[in-house]
Amino acid sequence: MASLPPNVHVSTHPCLQAKLSQLRSASTSSRETKQLVHEIATIIGCEALAKGLSIEETGI
Repeated sequence: MASLPPNVHVSTHPCLQAKLSQLRSASTSSRETKQLVHEIATIIGCEALAKGLSIEETGI
């Protein structure tokens, strides 16, 4: 794989990889494509959000 810029993240999430495989399939219908794109966007969004979060300990 070529060297990527530091602002590029390559996801290895198994659910994302499975959905991308389904999306690439020639037998995927238009309706399935729309649903898969939505699900892929949700996974990517969750990954991006989680990466930006930090944990802060508080005393209770």
